[in-house]
Formats: sequence, structure tokens, C-alpha cells
Amino acid sequence: MKKVLLFAFTALLVASCQKDNTPQAESDKGRIAITATVAGELTTRAEGITLPTPSLSELSLHIAGDNFEQTWSSFADYNTDENRFTAGNYTVSLAYGDSAAEGYNTPAFGATKSVVVLDRNRTTEVALTAKLTKAIVEVKTTEAFMSYFPVADFKLTTATNSFDLDLSSTEHLFVAAQQSVDIDCSCIRQSNLAAGTVESLATQTIEATAPATRYIVTYDLTTVGGVKITVKLNQTVIDTIVVDTELNPNA
Repeated sequence: MKKVLLFAFTALLVASCQKDNTPQAESDKGRIAITATVAGELTTRAEGITLPTPSLSELSLHIAGDNFEQTWSSFADYNTDENRFTAGNYTVSLAYGDSAAEGYNTPAFGATKSVVVLDRNRTTEVALTAKLTKAIVEVKTTEAFMSYFPVADFKLTTATNSFDLDLSSTEHLFVAAQQSVDIDCSCIRQSNLAAGTVESLATQTIEATAPATRYIVTYDLTTVGGVKITVKLNQTVIDTIVVDTELNPNA
């Protein structure tokens, strides 16, 4: 009798192990229903703007999990009913543009969320809003500054790139977030135009830490109590440079 029971238990154990190793049927897998939007609003303390945004069809979709990874070149190609996933943990990502590229007219948008897919043909819903993954840095000058320095060339340097700025450009300069950015100015005073004497102002360093944020650096000049250059980041003064010669009366 013991031998019969032992044989029956062994057979049941083998059958159970065989069942665990059987690939999960498509009808037992789960779905991921994705709602996607794109936001072009930027965070800033001055002169807020909204960027043009890519359409949903221009976004790529990437889903990754244990033993699974797939990319759809267009979000429009993804169909909730046609795609089934083994129960488990996944990351769902939307992307547009080159997130590593810096420069004028190089926006990149993205969003990522973690989801848990359930079995038995159940649907997991996830909503993603793709936002700008980079920062925008701008340099502006006031009329007073340009009257005293009619020639002023600005250079912006990031961890990996350097850009000669065109202050008249209407395009935005996109840089990677989470880094320090240096701004240098080589200029000629009104009184030195004939001689062409170039001088360099102190390097300004700002922390472009947040994506989807616009950092505006403004150079101003005042003659109150002496000639001084005031540098602001958005609305906050970050440096005051004392000009060591008298203001040119003709400036």
C-alpha cells in the first residue's frame, strides 16, 4: 500500500513540474494599455514659453521586462489587443529625438514608467506624458550693456560641447540637464572701438540641473554709483562686475 501511495505522489510531482515548464498560453497572458500625451510647457521664473511638440505618431515606444524587449518606431503601431505579455515587471518608455545631442533646434522628449503586468488576460493601464528631456539656456543683453559694449561675443560651454552664441537667433539652444554650464564674454568697449581692444568678462557658471527648464542669463549695465555689469539668472542676480574705468561719455 505504501509503495502505491509513493508511486502516486511521485507521478503527481512529476506532472506538476511538467505543468510549470509549459509555456504560458496567450490567453493567460496580460495586456498593457497605454495612454500617451506630449507636453511642451517649460518651467522658468521668467518669460515662460511653450515649445512645439511632436505628434504621438512621431514618438517611439519601448517596452522591456524579464526575457522581453521590443521597440515600436511609432507609438501609432502599438495595438493593445495584439500584444500580450507574461505576468511580471516591465518598463514602458516613450522617446522622440536624440537625447544625447546638444545644440540649436535639437529638442528631445521622453517619459518612462514601471508597470506590473497581471496574468489571466487582465489589462494594466499606464499613462505617460512625454516632456522635454533637456534644458534650454539663453543669453540676453540689455540696451545699456550693448551701448557700452557694442561688440560682445558670447560662448557657452557644457561638459561635452562649446557653442558660439548668436543672440539674434530665434532658435533655442538645447543642452543636457544635470550639469554645469559656463558662459564667457569677449567684448570691446565703445571707447576702444578704434583700437579694437578686446577684454574678457568673468566666466559665469550656472547649474542647468532640471530638464524642461529654461535658464535665461541677462547681462545689464548700470552707471549708478560707478559703472557695473549685473548678471542675472532669470530674476536673480548671480554676479556684479565692477568696470575699472570711467564710462565713456559718448556711450
